[in-house]
Amino acid sequence: MRQRHFIARRAALAQALTLPFGARAGGIGGAWAQSPVATAPIRPALAIPSSERIRFQMRRNGDIIGAHELTFAREGGLLVVSVAIDILVKFGPIPIYRYSHRASERWVDGRFMAIESRTDRDGKSLTLRAVRQSQGLVVEGSFGPSYVAPEGVLPTTYWNKAMLTGQAINSEDGELMKAPFQELGLEPVPTASGAAVVARHYRIGGDLPVDLWYDEAGQWVHLVFEKNGSRVVYEKL
Repeated sequence: MRQRHFIARRAALAQALTLPFGARAGGIGGAWAQSPVATAPIRPALAIPSSERIRFQMRRNGDIIGAHELTFAREGGLLVVSVAIDILVKFGPIPIYRYSHRASERWVDGRFMAIESRTDRDGKSLTLRAVRQSQGLVVEGSFGPSYVAPEGVLPTTYWNKAMLTGQAINSEDGELMKAPFQELGLEPVPTASGAAVVARHYRIGGDLPVDLWYDEAGQWVHLVFEKNGSRVVYEKL
């Protein structure tokens, strides 16, 4: 009986902690916005913190379960964004869920050029590789066959608010996804220190809704998603 309970709890966690790297549109109308993908190359204003680092602690139902960190390295017109996410959930002293994600993005003169990622979702391996070539951004991933992404598409690494303007590439497996969203206005959000920062609230729709907040400089400062009774909150360090 105890073993069955353990297995069921682990399966439920795997579902609840599926990180929202993509949101499938479907049956969404009203105030939801679905912007068309740009037909010309995007040159977004990249909101990079002066520390060249963004760090979050992750809480599930109030308990710290992991960390999400992005680092930014610039050399001339080249920008490399490195992403590291690590999650460990325990049932007492026993680890019951592990998650690890590593990604690297490359931008040249403000234009997105490539991303490569590897993910271990509690034993399930996922990969993504997307590189801009003469025909456009060629995406290969564990989701399915390779394809050329529409011009202007960005990965769901969330630090760049421009990903909310159209379609997006799931940064775990390469799936091309829609990103319908609502803008919900300015509001204070908590940080890990207990202080609050005023930020603009956006809600992405789809199979796994996620709420994102960006400060006045356009920098990513907060995230919340809920699924299967779990509430996961990102608190900026």
